[in-house]
Amino acid sequence: MATTSAPLFTLLDDNEQGYDRAEVDQFMARAREAYDSGRGMPLSEIREVSFTMGPGGYDPAEVDSALDRLEDAFAGAERDRYIAQYGEDAWYEELYQRSEPLRARMARPQGQRFREPTAEVGIGYRKDLVDQLTQQLEQYLNGENPMSVDEIRTVTFGVSRGNEAYDEAQVDAFLDRMTEIMASVG
Repeated sequence: MATTSAPLFTLLDDNEQGYDRAEVDQFMARAREAYDSGRGMPLSEIREVSFTMGPGGYDPAEVDSALDRLEDAFAGAERDRYIAQYGEDAWYEELYQRSEPLRARMARPQGQRFREPTAEVGIGYRKDLVDQLTQQLEQYLNGENPMSVDEIRTVTFGVSRGNEAYDEAQVDAFLDRMTEIMASVG
């Protein structure tokens, strides 16, 4: 007689779209094994994972929230291992080094911090909103503006066209790196 394990997350009704249960369970099992073994998992792998949507399945909001917590846990474990081996001062120096490319981009003039969308795409994130956030992030890195990593994870920008917009992929990559740093601070 086959037994089924208890679901990790809330299962939706068949008339609602959710994440494929088997895919989520498989990823979470891999993540647990990586965490328990101490070898870790690249934060980008957690951030970039995607699951097939279909009738029923796991509640996407619950899974996404769990992935955020998972990323924080792996970042914290990485931080703790690094500090145990090299010391806390070395960890903060490492974070400073990781932030240097981000700081260089933030030092660019407003309206020029990221490339504009290609002519084929034409639309992107509104420059003024992205520039406003980059100013806040620069203050965060300078210790002048307390922010949480969830503020970055949940940020949304209005869209614009042409020279009033930034390329979404480039801004998203920048925010991914910023998320890694903020999650690593602890």
